[in-house]
Amino acid sequence: MTRFIFKLALVVSLILIGYQYRYRLLNVILGVPLLRRFAVGRMMSFPGLRDKFMKEMF
Repeated sequence: MTRFIFKLALVVSLILIGYQYRYRLLNVILGVPLLRRFAVGRMMSFPGLRDKFMKEMF
């Protein structure tokens, strides 16, 4: 039972730290060309996002 509580507290704290530094983490991830290409490819697979970006670009 103590292990479960410890793991739960660890996961919650990692989520809170990730949320607090989300923009720094995003800048680090998007600074790597391979990861940036993957992220943009994934975002363009969503029809709503793709349509919104295409309307703004053209």
